[in-house]
Amino acid sequence: MKILSTIFMGILFSSVGISQDAFFSNYQYSNALTNPTQMAISNDINLTLVHRSQWTNIVKPFTTSQFEGSYPILQTNTNKKIAVVGFSFVNDRMGEGGYLQTNQLAFNFAYNLSLGNSYLALGSKLGYFNSSTDLEGLTTGSQFTGGTYTPGANNGETEINPVIQGLEISPSITWYQNDSLRRSLHYFGITAFNVNEPSSASNSVDMGKPMRLAITGGTNVIFGKLGLSPNALFMMQANQNQAVIGADLKYFVKNTNKNYTAIAFGVYSRLKDAGIITLKYLSDVFEGGITYDINTSSLTDGLNQNTGSFEVFLNYKIKQKSKIKQFNNIIEVYDKNTKKPLTAAASYPSKTTGSKIMIFENKSSDTTELNQKEDYTITITKDGYENEEIHVIQNTGIEVVTKVYMQPSVTLFDLEIEIFDKETNKPIAAKITHIDPITMIQTELGEADKISKELQSGIKHIISANAEGYDNGILEIRYDKFGTLSKSIYLGKTKPKLVATSLKLIVLDESTKKPIKSTIMLANVTNENKHINSLIALEDFAPEAQPLEVGNKFEILVTKEGYFNQTLKVNAIKVENIERVVLLSSIEVGKSIIVDDLLFKTGKKQLDTRSYRILDQLVDFLNQNPTIKIELQGHTDSDGSKYANQDLSEGRAKSAITYLQNKGIGSSRMLAKGFGEDNPIATNETAEGKAKNRRVELKIVGK
Repeated sequence: MKILSTIFMGILFSSVGISQDAFFSNYQYSNALTNPTQMAISNDINLTLVHRSQWTNIVKPFTTSQFEGSYPILQTNTNKKIAVVGFSFVNDRMGEGGYLQTNQLAFNFAYNLSLGNSYLALGSKLGYFNSSTDLEGLTTGSQFTGGTYTPGANNGETEINPVIQGLEISPSITWYQNDSLRRSLHYFGITAFNVNEPSSASNSVDMGKPMRLAITGGTNVIFGKLGLSPNALFMMQANQNQAVIGADLKYFVKNTNKNYTAIAFGVYSRLKDAGIITLKYLSDVFEGGITYDINTSSLTDGLNQNTGSFEVFLNYKIKQKSKIKQFNNIIEVYDKNTKKPLTAAASYPSKTTGSKIMIFENKSSDTTELNQKEDYTITITKDGYENEEIHVIQNTGIEVVTKVYMQPSVTLFDLEIEIFDKETNKPIAAKITHIDPITMIQTELGEADKISKELQSGIKHIISANAEGYDNGILEIRYDKFGTLSKSIYLGKTKPKLVATSLKLIVLDESTKKPIKSTIMLANVTNENKHINSLIALEDFAPEAQPLEVGNKFEILVTKEGYFNQTLKVNAIKVENIERVVLLSSIEVGKSIIVDDLLFKTGKKQLDTRSYRILDQLVDFLNQNPTIKIELQGHTDSDGSKYANQDLSEGRAKSAITYLQNKGIGSSRMLAKGFGEDNPIATNETAEGKAKNRRVELKIVGK
């Protein structure tokens, strides 16, 4: 008993003058003693009981018990957490009957401030504490006589039982972030306990509670069925420091969007004091655990034994009923072109974490319950289509139906090509190649007499067909719709012997006079009703010699992005070597060229059908140079009245513009003007001069 008395008295005297706060190894479940605003992390009503029995080797050990509860205050119709209120009661005692005893009763409050995808809880603990010592309950050396203990003997103490009491004010702040399921992800908190340093004693002086600073923090990481939750606590009060650090390893028996169950094993270290091991059962309704502290300090009981401590905790969670009123939001998805239902995906960003919340996937329609008075930005996505966004807010609860029409990011059409012998009209197998006129990339489509390929609408495509024993066949197409386009290519057999003129073509930059790569198309125009086209060069230099069959007329089109098109005509009259130099003029604002062979019906504004080929080349030119703006200028000779010539020149320019618009060229890029007979480039005294004056010029007015 003398040993026990020595222990008790040592603790008593260490408490005189300064009253220290108790704390638990399971400090995460003791908000009242470590971090009052930490209660804001949970979205449930929590009732928590923690009990600690310290120095279990002693017959009547130190014991600490705590009961606390918290209640989140939710905003009506949004479930947004505004604040959390709580209460706590702590009893800390030593020995049978509590010779040394402290009681704390407190009210806790935290205001929840949103920071986007995280929160800041600001609050305080307001409490009353009472610490007392029953000196009559202690055993001292005065009660031992001749080695015999006499319980009724005077213990020799003259001090009146000290009592310390007062009001406690403890401001607190916690930053935290929850995951998409509103479960704790990260947190960090600081609390200044007893910031008012209460000091009120009965029958004693200089006794009170100094301020205690507590810092807590932790995080949660989940990988599969396992989870790791490292956390730490640091406290400083008067001349005492305390630091605990460790982690729980969790195994999830169940982990869904609605509930979870896990078993956790934790290992912690109270630095220079104790090692802590803990076993916990965790769920969305109930949590409980047992902890054992292994003493690693030099402090022992009177028998020089390292003493351990047991601790248990129970936490019961009550889920609050949702205060959110909901409505049915129906989304129907359609293809904008076909107006047919389209399977897609719909999602919106979480306002708490920013993560994507999926409404539906691979569905053309779906009904989802959404919250009233919340503003939703829902994104509809589908591969190959432009994303669509819809904004939904509904205050009345009436069902909302939204039809979403999605635009394909690239409009496609199906091209079906058949290859025939030109003479027999029988199908023949050929190697079919697609040529992109902008990038000049060649893609083999296969070798067959019939083939189908999906191509982009609204742009030009070149199809080449090559069969052994036949001349190369070229098909140029532009389709502005969706659906199926069927085309045929007729190949003529290669003539066994070709009597030809040799054409050497040199393409130069008009300014630098340096050779440049270009695209060169050769058209046999001997038969005005049926031209035969072939490709000489694809963004490359012209060949050293190009054979032209004698007795035929040819038209050569030279194009290059950033340059005006050039056309030259060659009559292969006899076998000879012909050399032609083509000067390509770069596109610059203010420059103009004459559009050759642009024909109109005599004395009228209507286009001659023979002009369509020239205007189609102009369409390709404008597509290859999509930023330029042009002015088509109409001119006439001096025959007729000046007023009639002015009207005729304007009408012809407008007819050409209308054709280009119908081929998909934007009207904002083109302007039509008529100059009548005012700007002749030759004499009007001869038929040849008048023919030159009847012309259409293309002028660059923007780039």
